[in-house]
Amino acid sequence: MRILGLELDTAVVRAAVLDVVTGQPIGSIARANYSVDRPTPEAAEVRLDRLWSAVSTAARSVAQAVDGIEGVGLCVITPALVLLNDQDKPAAPIWLPDDRRARSAARQVQAEVGAELLAETGNGPIPGLVSALSFRQMLGDDPYLIREVRRYLHLNGWLALHLTGTAAFDPANASLTGVDGTLTTQSWSQRWCEYFEVDPAWLPPVLDGAATVGTIRSAVAAELGVPAGLPLKLGTYPISLIIQAAEMKPGDLLHDLGDPQRLIVRVEKPRADGRRLVSRLGLGDGFLETVFNPIGPGALRWLHLLCFRDQSEEEFHHHTIPQALETKTRVAFDPPFLKGEMLSITANRAAFRDLTMAADRMDLLASLLAEMRRRHELAMETLKRDVSLQRILVRGEDAEFMRGLLPGRNQVPIQRIEVEPLTAICHLFL
Repeated sequence: MRILGLELDTAVVRAAVLDVVTGQPIGSIARANYSVDRPTPEAAEVRLDRLWSAVSTAARSVAQAVDGIEGVGLCVITPALVLLNDQDKPAAPIWLPDDRRARSAARQVQAEVGAELLAETGNGPIPGLVSALSFRQMLGDDPYLIREVRRYLHLNGWLALHLTGTAAFDPANASLTGVDGTLTTQSWSQRWCEYFEVDPAWLPPVLDGAATVGTIRSAVAAELGVPAGLPLKLGTYPISLIIQAAEMKPGDLLHDLGDPQRLIVRVEKPRADGRRLVSRLGLGDGFLETVFNPIGPGALRWLHLLCFRDQSEEEFHHHTIPQALETKTRVAFDPPFLKGEMLSITANRAAFRDLTMAADRMDLLASLLAEMRRRHELAMETLKRDVSLQRILVRGEDAEFMRGLLPGRNQVPIQRIEVEPLTAICHLFL
C-alpha cells in the first residue's frame, strides 16, 4: 500500500509517498518551509493560509510523481491551537507550541486552581504546552474574540476538517488542551471547559490517531495532487508515532536527544507530578510521562562556536570534551536553561556562576558537562519512581557521542533506534 505522509513541524512541512510494508519513502522527501511570526519575543504564531500553502506545496511535489496512492496520514506538532468562526475561517492565528505568551494567564490559573488542574488533567498550567492557557491569554488580550469562536481544534484536527469536512482530536492532543480529564474520565471535562470558557460544543469527538476521519474532498484533492476519496488517518504528534513504530512497551524508556533532551516512559497508570508532562498515547491504550533535561547536544555546539572555534568538531568531541569531563572547576552552570524551561511558568534563563578572572573556557565546558549529567540523573530518578526500566531506546543523530557523556544506566539494555516521524506515519495504516 502506498500512502501520502504529511509531517508538520515548526516552520517546516515534510511530505513523502511511503510504502506501508517497508516503511520507506518511494522517491524523494519534499520539504516546504513556512515563516513563523514573532510579534513579541515570546510569540510564535502562523496564519492558516500560509501553513496550508506549505502543506499543499510539499504534498503536490511528491504525490504527482508517484502513482497508486491509497491513503493520507498525518503527523503534527502539538499543541497548536486553531480557532475557527462560524464559517470555519480563522478567528485568530495559530499559536504554536513554542509560543510562551500565556505566562500571565498561567500564573493566575496556578494561583486559583493549579493543584486541581494537575490532579485531573495530569498537567499544570504550562505556557505553550497546554492550549487552554493560550486561549485564556487570547481572551485576556481581546475579550471580543469569544464572540467569534465556534470551533476549538488542534492542528491535525483542523487539517482533518479542511481535507475531509470532519474534525476530531486524537487522545494525545486532547490531553494537552487542559480541558480533558486525562487522569479521571478521559473525556472532555465540563469543569475545565467552564473554567477556561471553552464551549463543549466547539470540541469535536476524540478518536484514536489511527482512525479514518473521512475521505479527501475533491475541492482540496487537486491541491495535494492526490485523487479525491482517499481515506485520511487523523494521526497524532511525533513522539506517539515514534513509540508505536519502535514497539515501545511499559518498562521501556525513550531517550530523545533533542534540545532539550526528552526522557519518556509508557505507563498504564500515570500519576500527577508537576515535574512531568503527562499525555494519553494517541494510538491505542496507555499514557506517556515525559521529563526534560534542558542541556542537549545543541548546548555543546553553542559552546564550541562560542569558545572553541579554533578546534575542529573532531578535536572538540574526541579530545577537549573528554579532558573537560576530568576537569575540576568551581564554576557552575546554573540555571542551565539556554532554551528556557519546558514545564515552568517563569521565563528561566541560563547563567554561569562563581566566575573569576582565573576561569577559562575549560571551566565553562566542564561546568556545562557536569550540569548536563546532574540533570540527566534527576530526570531518570523522576521517571524511575514508578517504573522499573527494562530497556532504553535512544534516538537522535548524536546518540553514540552523547552515550559516552551521560552516567551509566545500571546495566539496563540500551538500543539505538532511527525512527523518523514522517516514515512512522505508516503505522497508522497497519
